[in-house]
Amino acid sequence: MKTFTNKVANACAIICLIFCIITTKTFGQTTANVNQFAIAHNPPDAFNFMGNTVSHYGLGWYYELPNTPPMAYFSGYSGIRFFAQGQPRMFMDVGGNLGLGTSSPHSRLHIAGGDERIMLGDYNNSNDTKGIYFPGFRDIMPSYFGASIESTPDWICCGGFPAATGYPGIRNMGLNFNVHGNVDIADSKLTAMAINSNGNVGIGTLTPRERLSVNGNIRAKEIKVEATNWPDYVFEEDYKVGTLKELESYIKTNKHLPEIPSAKEIERNGVDLGEMNKLLLKKMEELTLHLIEQQKQLNEQGKVIKALQEKSSAKK
Repeated sequence: MKTFTNKVANACAIICLIFCIITTKTFGQTTANVNQFAIAHNPPDAFNFMGNTVSHYGLGWYYELPNTPPMAYFSGYSGIRFFAQGQPRMFMDVGGNLGLGTSSPHSRLHIAGGDERIMLGDYNNSNDTKGIYFPGFRDIMPSYFGASIESTPDWICCGGFPAATGYPGIRNMGLNFNVHGNVDIADSKLTAMAINSNGNVGIGTLTPRERLSVNGNIRAKEIKVEATNWPDYVFEEDYKVGTLKELESYIKTNKHLPEIPSAKEIERNGVDLGEMNKLLLKKMEELTLHLIEQQKQLNEQGKVIKALQEKSSAKK
């Protein structure tokens, strides 16, 4: 019992000595009262314990409120540095900016270095559906920004899609969108371009009715329109072109050429360039056939006139 009592007494004495050092003196420091408790090899680079407030700099624990669990804290007078293998890896300045790979962060999160990358979630886990979650506020719905992986990596995905799908995102300098509604691009609170969920694109309009609707002028060096059934068939032997009499009657009734849209139709539906070019060429070819036929008639009339002239001269 004596031996046990002596050990307990010695332990109590050591504990009391430690508390005395923490509350009144310094340990491992050459300057008095710099730290309440410090263990150091080469002061002032030390592992410090401070008092019960985070207004000092150091490392410790304190109670936010009575009867609450203690809170651990890191507090640096001129910033906090984290080292790995003797090299600084992370730094937080006095303004709260956090730097990864840099000791002079210029924003709340500044990532620098020779190989910058951010990984969110476990790319081997198909249940990781979102990397960053943006909660909804006011009348805005929540949204997600995450990562998407397929056999070849390097994807950035917008939307809450599982990592195994590999659908939307940025890959190999491409950009894909996968949304349930429209995609609008606005300038000065005015929508400049819209992409509907059905794939129609509108420039200067929110309601594109075709694959590309432009409310304005277009300037281009060359435009190619694919077309089929080009009207070479007009010159086939079995093609029947209407008579000029029939054409005249149609024009008097409808005020435009057959098959050509009326002015009201053009104003309502616009002009299909490919189809209109085919129709105009068809009318030119039909007009050419009429000219050829008229020339034949003129030639025949010329022969008749010449024969009459010769007969008249012979009588004289």
